[in-house]
Amino acid sequence: MKTAVEWFASKQYDLARRIYKIDIIKDTKYYEELNDILRQALDLEKQQILDARLDGFKNSAEGWNGEYPFEGITDYYISLDIKNDDYYNETFKSE
Repeated sequence: MKTAVEWFASKQYDLARRIYKIDIIKDTKYYEELNDILRQALDLEKQQILDARLDGFKNSAEGWNGEYPFEGITDYYISLDIKNDDYYNETFKSE
């Protein structure tokens, strides 16, 4: 499954190729700049997805059924326990 940012990037590459007759990969400067922007957008999107999953877990009955106290455990440790990064990689791993 592609994330919205990955989908947008692929459309952007296609558009540049068709309309501007630019082969982005051969135009190194343009490619590097676009890739840097894409990497930043993907990092932001990933963090938003993981934060939403964590919030959903904490707000569900599953999150607070006695496993986790309301105070004293940080989001970092809950994210590790619910394997947030594994979830992202399995669900949104770039193809």
